[in-house]
Amino acid sequence: MTLAPSAERFPELFPFHLVVDESLVIRQLGPVLLRLLGNQVYGEPLSQHVQWLRPRLCEPSLSGLSQLGAKLTVLQLLNLPLQLKGQVLVDGGLAFFLGTPVVHNLDQLNALGIRLSDLARHDALADSLVMLQTKDMTIADLVQRRTQDLEQLATQDALTGVGNRLLFNRELPVDLDEHRQSAQPMALLLLDVDHFKRFNDGHGHLAGDACLRAVAQRLSELAGRGGDRVYRYGGEEFAIVLPETGLHGAQLLAERVVQGFASSPLQLEESGQHHLITVSVGLACFDPTELQRDRSTADQDINQMATNLIARADEALYQAKDAGRSRFVSLA
Repeated sequence: MTLAPSAERFPELFPFHLVVDESLVIRQLGPVLLRLLGNQVYGEPLSQHVQWLRPRLCEPSLSGLSQLGAKLTVLQLLNLPLQLKGQVLVDGGLAFFLGTPVVHNLDQLNALGIRLSDLARHDALADSLVMLQTKDMTIADLVQRRTQDLEQLATQDALTGVGNRLLFNRELPVDLDEHRQSAQPMALLLLDVDHFKRFNDGHGHLAGDACLRAVAQRLSELAGRGGDRVYRYGGEEFAIVLPETGLHGAQLLAERVVQGFASSPLQLEESGQHHLITVSVGLACFDPTELQRDRSTADQDINQMATNLIARADEALYQAKDAGRSRFVSLA
């Protein structure tokens, strides 16, 4: 399947598409990306402008991009505070990335000069393709696209919009395995909204739901880096995975999260009122150098490593709550 003719005939349907040649040099941009990056990026290496976040691009080639094709891919524009989520398609000597922006609020859209109409067109992309690209798309392509849509629904928390427990359980072992192979550290934060039951009972379930949505949004903002990922772990608990982050860097983020909540009340959209909500944080790190020192740890399978990392973060979280809440405790 080739999408080049369709992208050229109907560019408004592909506002965030990006095309590279066999040398991974940028050859074509969708109209919104062109507005954001400028046409001076044509002919420049993709690596100068894009960082692949998930899954990682281990082999910088068309072959490597082809391996990502069947997976939902997240990349970050290095010169802009913008992430794109979409699919890679490789055809002949060209690779196409069909993306949509990952944004947390309308202010980000305005700051980047992205119009809501850009997103509306893109959200209707699958239906438009059925009408306008009958020759380009097969039934298998449509099934794959719909399957990916259902996959996203199944792994997104319906209340808060962040990743859910299913996605967390699926991605954490994969992340650990990548970091074990690359000998890079990573960290896990487990967070609990302090006295949430009291808040829920006192203000009602609608306010409780609004509180959890506001907490998820603030965590996404405080996490900061493009590779950090926020999940709703369950109830009023959240998790943040920090790729390529050691103990010191994770402690800095944990402190920023605790202080970010303690110093600024949350506004709940249902009532328009401000409430001071605090969080407790448990932190645990995966250190690949430990595998070299401890043979019993090195022999564990990756799922057991993930279980142990969660258990240590959970123990640290309970220590933070026992010590008075609105603080973090770390277990290296």
